[in-house]
Amino acid sequence: MPRQFSIAVLIALNALPLYGVVAWGWQSFDLIFLYWLENLIIGVFTLLRMLVRPYGHGIELVLPLFFAPFFTLHYGMFCLGHGSFVFSLFGDGRYDSHGFFDALYNVWPVLQQNHLLWAAICLLLLQLFDWIRDSRQHGFGFDNVRTLMVAPYRRIVILHITILASGFALGALEEPVLGLLILVVLKTGFDVYHWHKDEQREGGDTPGAAELSPEKLEQMHARFAEPEIEVNGKKIQFENFQALKDSTQFRMLTGIMRMVGRSSEYRLIEQFIDMKIAEENGARPFGESGEVAPVGDSGK
Repeated sequence: MPRQFSIAVLIALNALPLYGVVAWGWQSFDLIFLYWLENLIIGVFTLLRMLVRPYGHGIELVLPLFFAPFFTLHYGMFCLGHGSFVFSLFGDGRYDSHGFFDALYNVWPVLQQNHLLWAAICLLLLQLFDWIRDSRQHGFGFDNVRTLMVAPYRRIVILHITILASGFALGALEEPVLGLLILVVLKTGFDVYHWHKDEQREGGDTPGAAELSPEKLEQMHARFAEPEIEVNGKKIQFENFQALKDSTQFRMLTGIMRMVGRSSEYRLIEQFIDMKIAEENGARPFGESGEVAPVGDSGK
C-alpha cells in the first residue's frame, strides 16, 4: 500500500472534526471527548491484534492469554481515570455524575449528540485501516504481543497531556473557532508523526527484510546441516527436511520465536528449510541469495 495513500487516508479521517467544528458547532468538550474515545478504540484494536493472529503451536497462546487480561484491566483503568477528568473538567455539569465511572456511563449519551457518532465510526475505520495496512505490509499477526501491549502507552501519555492542556487553553479563550481548528491540526500532525515513527520502527521486520545473505546462509547451514532439532539439549532427527517442517517440535520452535518477537529470524529459518526441501525434491541452490534452480539449469 503506497505510503502517500496511507497518509492521505490518515489525514482524511482526521479531517472530520474540522467539519464538526465549522458545521456542527463542536466545542472543546466534543473534541476532547472524541480524542479520549480514540484511545479506547486503540485499546480495543490492540487487544484484537494480541488475540487474532495465526497460531502454529499451542504454546503461542501463552503470552496472549496472559497479557490480554492484564492489558484490559490496566489500560482500561488508565483510560477510565482520564475519562472521568474529561467529564468533570470539561463537561460543565451537563451529564450525570457517577464518580470515577462518569465516562463509562455517559459515552452513549454523548455520542448521540452533535453527530459525534459519525466521528466515532471514522475513528473505528481509521484503526481498522491501520490494521489492514500493517497486515498487508508486514504480514498478518507480525507484531509480537509484548510490543503490542506497551505501544499504546507511548502515544497515550503525550496525547493526554496535550489534549488536557489544550482544553484549558481553549476554555480560557472562550473557545474561538480558530483555537479549535488549531487543536484539530495539531492532533492530525501528532498522528502522522507517530505513524511515521511506527513505520521506521517496524520497517526492519517486514517479510522482505528477512533475506538469506551469504553470511546468514552459512549460519543456517551450520545450524541445520542435518534435518534435526535440538530440544532441551537433546537432538531429534527427522527423515528429511519436509518431515522436520511438519513436526510438532518445529512448530513449537517457530511459535516461540514469533511469540517473543523474533519474526525475522523465524522467516530466515523458514526460508532456509524451504530451500532444503526444494533440494530434496530435485532442485539445487545457486547464487548467494539462497535461491533454488531445477536440476539441469545452468543458472546462467
